[in-house]
Amino acid sequence: MTERTLSNAQKHDLALLRTAAQERTWTELQDTLKRLLATLEPLIALQVGAEQAQIFLPIFDTYYPEAGWVRELLLTVVSYASAPGELPESAVNQFPKPGCGNFVRAVLDLSRSVQDKYTQFERYSHITNGIANGILADLQHVYFERRTGEFSFILDPEGDPKRKTIIHQKFWRDTAVVERDTAQWLKIADSVEDKILKG
Repeated sequence: MTERTLSNAQKHDLALLRTAAQERTWTELQDTLKRLLATLEPLIALQVGAEQAQIFLPIFDTYYPEAGWVRELLLTVVSYASAPGELPESAVNQFPKPGCGNFVRAVLDLSRSVQDKYTQFERYSHITNGIANGILADLQHVYFERRTGEFSFILDPEGDPKRKTIIHQKFWRDTAVVERDTAQWLKIADSVEDKILKG
């Protein structure tokens, strides 16, 4: 099997994605990633999101061993490119441990990407959202695992918005979060490039 080569547009977007990863410009990261994913077959694009989501799965299982349906849903999407017609949208709020709500969002996003009711373009959007939510889940877990009080405050609908903003800013500027955020996006760029080249 001969390896493919990158088109000029793909080279440009991969360079853009890696620059945006260093600069942590999430809007540009997601827009560029979606363009790149759209150059892949939908099921190959799904693999990028699935690989990323599966990294967090053991953490989620440790926190919520009784929520086996999340694991089953993710594995059904990954193994069979299939998902139920109706998804438990409200489930996101049932998992308040750091990162777990965003992880469930990621699983639901990836599930939407294999549902027939969405167009192919919409499916790429769902995969992109799934990847972003998966990265956010990881960052939240790393930072808030030892700051559970702050994380609970963020989730509290009655919490003071100004204090929430301060907590978010501290989280976003934390050195470990900055480094991990960039590293995660660079890893996604490598995964996409690899899949383009392998076809």
